[in-house]
Amino acid sequence: MREVATQLFQAGAQASPGHARLIGVGRAALTEVREGSAATFALVLIASCLVVFVAASLARGVGDTRLGRASWVLTGIRLCALVVGFGALAYQVRISGTITAADQLVLNWLTEHRSAWLTGPAIAITDAGSPVGTFVLAIVIGAIASRRAHSLLPAIILVGTVGAAGVASTVTKGLVGRQRPPLITQVLLETDHSFPSGHVTGAMALFGMTAVMLGFGLPTAQRWALGVLAGLVTVLVAATRLYLGEHWFTDVVGGVVLGGAAVLAGSAVYVAWMSRIGVRDCGEYPVRSVVTDTTTMGTAA
Repeated sequence: MREVATQLFQAGAQASPGHARLIGVGRAALTEVREGSAATFALVLIASCLVVFVAASLARGVGDTRLGRASWVLTGIRLCALVVGFGALAYQVRISGTITAADQLVLNWLTEHRSAWLTGPAIAITDAGSPVGTFVLAIVIGAIASRRAHSLLPAIILVGTVGAAGVASTVTKGLVGRQRPPLITQVLLETDHSFPSGHVTGAMALFGMTAVMLGFGLPTAQRWALGVLAGLVTVLVAATRLYLGEHWFTDVVGGVVLGGAAVLAGSAVYVAWMSRIGVRDCGEYPVRSVVTDTTTMGTAA
């Protein structure tokens, strides 16, 4: 313990003030945990979190209209599973563990199968899905949602969800410190840290949260359609990042997981707000439990 404390102190002392010092301490803590049993435990943890998330999601879907307070418990379980799983994945990436074995194979295959007619559209999509582009789009969609709801809360929740996901992505990049794929494989030069993909994190947070807000109170089939559409757009952004050689495969997986966690947290806030103003989601169409003068998304005043 004394050796660990000494290394952490030295890492913090040598780093620059502010967030750089925190990142240095975090890196030292990650490095101190040796590969071996810890790496195996991380793999088991990832698999366990996946099972828990799927099971909780199925239970949440089956009992969507009858769970009551239990639905909040299931949401919490799913959120914890994503956060813990993301942490275990980040550790595996940090030590170049077993889970990263396919990264080079995916990169090589995509590099060998590039074509001129695909590269142009891929660049356009990846530019539109940049963190800046995602944040601007979140402001636009949030403004539209707030205008419909006659409240600033939808915009605040949407922009806050996307912004929080972006901050978490940036902090994780510094902690993990993973290098990008070789410059020779990159179509667009990027030299900052690689894990997780900021593009994919932002896309997942934005489009996932938009699907939640638009789908509130709609029939299950329509919610699924919105969710699938959001997922397809996110996959498209992720595919361009891989195709252009800007990220490893596990980078985009990490972006999906982190963005998904942001969506779960943001949706919990959104549902809580809708309940507070007297609109409850009955699984088919939103129903007012309290008469108010506020117009909300999907509900006439």
